[in-house]
Amino acid sequence: MKIHDVSLVIRPEMATWKNEAGPKIEPLRRLSEGDGANVSLLSFGNHTGTHVDPPSHFIDGGNTSDKLPVDALVGPCRVVGYDGDTHISAEWLDGAAIPETTERLLFKTRNSELWNSGAPFHEDFIALDASGARWCARRGMKLVGVDYLSVEPYGTGPRAHPVHLALLEKDVVIIEGLDMSDVAPGEYELVCGAIKVENGDGSPARVFLIER
Repeated sequence: MKIHDVSLVIRPEMATWKNEAGPKIEPLRRLSEGDGANVSLLSFGNHTGTHVDPPSHFIDGGNTSDKLPVDALVGPCRVVGYDGDTHISAEWLDGAAIPETTERLLFKTRNSELWNSGAPFHEDFIALDASGARWCARRGMKLVGVDYLSVEPYGTGPRAHPVHLALLEKDVVIIEGLDMSDVAPGEYELVCGAIKVENGDGSPARVFLIER
């Protein structure tokens, strides 16, 4: 058995969504100053790094991150490799030989190379297009994950975020910000530890893929 940690390290210099401040890690108490323990204050947006989108991220009154179904966050999953330069469409998914029984689907794209490059936020990352999102929803996916900071192409705000809505309206859990640079396509067990933030519209997460 091999366990792959596909989570990003939270650090001040990490890439974040455009114009969002990065994490701040500040000392609160220090042994070197005579305190009884080292304690730090950690401040960052709840969609920073590896994180989960619940329905409430885009749907008022939708399910929140503290109420996400555990059976979506843990279980068998399939990692699909995608080497295209366009967004992932339903047409491509039709030809990807994804088993009908797949309930959790993660996409490994050229995005994963960005995490090790130290590159700032990139607008031209690979994501699902609206047809690809609808394909996942029709197939009854419990969870979809991507290897950059959004499942949706940059700049879709004026079009009311069709990718997010196609998934979240069907209660498909979204994981964003995965690092799959060291993971091969194939079958794994997924364990996604999303933090239970009361009424949260997003939650940081530690995500593992278990290779049997």
